[in-house]
Amino acid sequence: MRQGTAWSKAAGSLPSDRLRPAQRPQHTPQKQSKGKGKTQEPSKSKAIRKLESLAGGVRKSSGREKDPKGGCFCQAREHDLSPYAPICRSCGLILCVINLPYYACPHCSAVLLSDIARSSLSVRFDEEISKQVAKEEEETLRIVQQARDAEGAFPVLPGSATLPVLSNAPSRPAAQTHKILSLNSKTKKYTVSSYTNTPVSSRPASRAESEVEEVHRVAAPPPQIDFVKRAPDRNHPWSNMRMELLYVPVK
Repeated sequence: MRQGTAWSKAAGSLPSDRLRPAQRPQHTPQKQSKGKGKTQEPSKSKAIRKLESLAGGVRKSSGREKDPKGGCFCQAREHDLSPYAPICRSCGLILCVINLPYYACPHCSAVLLSDIARSSLSVRFDEEISKQVAKEEEETLRIVQQARDAEGAFPVLPGSATLPVLSNAPSRPAAQTHKILSLNSKTKKYTVSSYTNTPVSSRPASRAESEVEEVHRVAAPPPQIDFVKRAPDRNHPWSNMRMELLYVPVK
């Protein structure tokens, strides 16, 4: 009779050899949440967000995409002239600030920026962002110094202390705790009760203030030219050809 060895595949004669080995549970390492360990960055101003949006649009777009909102045809009559692409070099349309430079011309769909102009404009946006950040930091230092001077504190030397970061969010008032002493006339015992007064924070910004105000865009002119189809009257060359008028002679 052939006996099974430790390395043979055949099952042994003992009942314990037919039992399957218990599988050990595998412990998978738990992933740490992404939110922990990250410092919250200070909120950026509206001017910096606008410049970053323009810089990102110039770098990512090809220049052939049309504005999904249709652009503006006011020709700088209602809005300021665009400082980045003031005119379309293909059709001569005057462009206002509503027409973004990384979109195509709203009239002829021509590319507004060449490759050289696109690269130089990207560098210009980076410089404007750096200047705006430095300007806002100087303004923050000035406001903090004015607050310290108003409180009578000593002036802070540059780099000696960390200045607080100013936030546009309204400050929430702190809760106040009050203790009340009550005396029972029958039992002649007193009790001390604590009450916490939680003040209500100021109302949030209204819907009109939170939403971005949509600018007025001048629509494109009609493709058809409006003209008078009938021939002018020789007896009344000054008459209005757009209206049917009946001239009554004066007696």
